[in-house]
Amino acid sequence: MYLADIHGSEAVWRKWISAQSMYEVDVSILAGDLSGKVIVPIIKETEGSYTCRYEGRVEEASSEEELENIADKLRTRGIYPYVSTQEDVEKLKSSTDAVERLFKRVIVDEIDRVLTIAEQNIAPDKMVIVTPGNDDILELDAAIGKHRRFINPLGKLVQLPMGYEMISMECSNQTPWNTPREYSEDELRKKLEALVPLVSGNWRKVVCNFHCPPYGTKLDLAPKLDKNLKPVYSLGNPIFANVGSTAVRQFLEKYQPLLSLHGHIHEASGIEQIGKTTAFNPGSEYTSGVFKSVVVELDEKGIANWFKIG
Repeated sequence: MYLADIHGSEAVWRKWISAQSMYEVDVSILAGDLSGKVIVPIIKETEGSYTCRYEGRVEEASSEEELENIADKLRTRGIYPYVSTQEDVEKLKSSTDAVERLFKRVIVDEIDRVLTIAEQNIAPDKMVIVTPGNDDILELDAAIGKHRRFINPLGKLVQLPMGYEMISMECSNQTPWNTPREYSEDELRKKLEALVPLVSGNWRKVVCNFHCPPYGTKLDLAPKLDKNLKPVYSLGNPIFANVGSTAVRQFLEKYQPLLSLHGHIHEASGIEQIGKTTAFNPGSEYTSGVFKSVVVELDEKGIANWFKIG
């Protein structure tokens, strides 16, 4: 089972945990971007009294239970709650560095919390692989590493059942958003080639877990943006453009692994054939709490079956 781009959505996290046994998968790959993008403060007004303002709404809590209900609503949508005072929030507004430090701390704490929940609820016989994505801060690697139950596959070969092998890369080509793990195509090409010596040699037994999809496919179509990073429309319909990586495309064409799994572009759910390589992007609708993934059944000969969820 492969899914990506949950961006901190608690609803998707919990559905992923339940899906391990529901779909009887042996291997589950949760492949960046794992972390959320927004923090919303919950202001402590008086002892035991809290107010939260977001998206034009005001919610109030007068007990710890009500406070946790507000926090849960935010987490469900991939929004991080931060309990604070108005004075502290005003200080944060005047310091970009302080906001960045806070964001990193909250992301690490929240990832640690949900992975702890996953450890407690996923059966020990399941192989679980957790990979950052281009949007994820570098500090996330250590947070994942604390949880020995899970495998962070970056920089290593992961042995899968029936002699299959997996190599992974979390980076993307350059985006308008200046994310923590994006590189030029030349740099990506070097990173990908550095993975080749890890493989035993039989590429028909290789699964590629590459967050960024290959360029020029159904898997990398995203809304075209103008200079203000707003979607471009024609006759009322959004225009789409290919934004994936040429380096990833060239790598797949050159080595022809059996299976290639991608995320990164939320709108580009689909399947693509690149020579002998079958590539998937399950897509993402994390803001709506929709669980989207692809389940691929492998046998000794290759891909025996597959289906999409969501």
